[in-house]
Amino acid sequence: MLRIFLFRISLLLLLLFQISPVITHADETKPTGIIQTDDDSHKPKKVDVGIYVINIEEVNSAKQSYKATLALDMQWNDPTLICDSSEDQGKVLKYNLESIWNPSMIVKNEEQIVKQFQYKAWVDCQGNVDYGEILYGDFVTIANIKEFPFDERPLKIELVSTEYGTSELQFVNDKAITGRAKNFSVTDWHVGEAPVVKSGTYHFKPGNRNLASFVYELTAKRNYDYFVWKIIIPLILIVIMSWAVFWIPPSQLGPQIGLAMTSMLTLIAYRFAIGHVVPNVSYLTRFDKFVFGSTLLVFLAFIEAIISGSLSFSNNDKMAKSIDWYSRFIFPIIFIAILIYSLFI
Repeated sequence: MLRIFLFRISLLLLLLFQISPVITHADETKPTGIIQTDDDSHKPKKVDVGIYVINIEEVNSAKQSYKATLALDMQWNDPTLICDSSEDQGKVLKYNLESIWNPSMIVKNEEQIVKQFQYKAWVDCQGNVDYGEILYGDFVTIANIKEFPFDERPLKIELVSTEYGTSELQFVNDKAITGRAKNFSVTDWHVGEAPVVKSGTYHFKPGNRNLASFVYELTAKRNYDYFVWKIIIPLILIVIMSWAVFWIPPSQLGPQIGLAMTSMLTLIAYRFAIGHVVPNVSYLTRFDKFVFGSTLLVFLAFIEAIISGSLSFSNNDKMAKSIDWYSRFIFPIIFIAILIYSLFI
């Protein structure tokens, strides 16, 4: 834990600023001023934004969120903070962020986050401001998961200014900082290497305002090996087990019914056991279609066992055996069709 703590401190210190010869440690207080645009007053003020994702530890499909740790750095120039010519030009001052102009940024898609580290705004004598923080918590990620368990989803960090539109403020990607750590602790998802970053507009409908926004996005693809080996293949074996009723003589109705019921109950119990890993959505995913088709097929095997047993007790043993014989081929063919349709098409 100590190594992680020291790493995070050194990482943020590296990201936030280049240390100047003299640093003034006393907090400075200057009133917040109006927005200061760049050279041309008609141009929006530029704020360089860098986002570095330190770790992603979990992607929760059921809650449509992911848990991550990230470093956020913002830099801009404020002419009102330029030092007088008589002052030491090498000094760096510290300000409370609320006491100077700032882009009034929030994380729009945060669900529950905490600021592990939050530094004051560092300002040099040229009016260059550098502010950063480390955030940890849950971020909302909305995605269509019809392809589950072969799905992918965007992992976004959406920043929005609560006060300024794109005509007043422009977020610019700081390529020197923006990126991601080489490895993440999340095991059931593969996260893409290169983030997609874009500045744009977020329409705030209640106030009918277009606000400046900055979006950092990584694409995560689910590692489906877990679902294949621990869920799908066992379900296939349960379905195949139900077909054993076709090889039991129709006259032995008790064993047929017992085996069919055992297969049905095993399938239902297994479905409940894996409920916590399956997303709760109103539409059918690939996995839902596979489970529904498998359940239906096991139920039909149960019905077939009753029919063939009834025919046998009605002295129509020949027809009962004929139904069993055809079922040995029809059921596997239907199951293969269900498997291909639900998981591959």
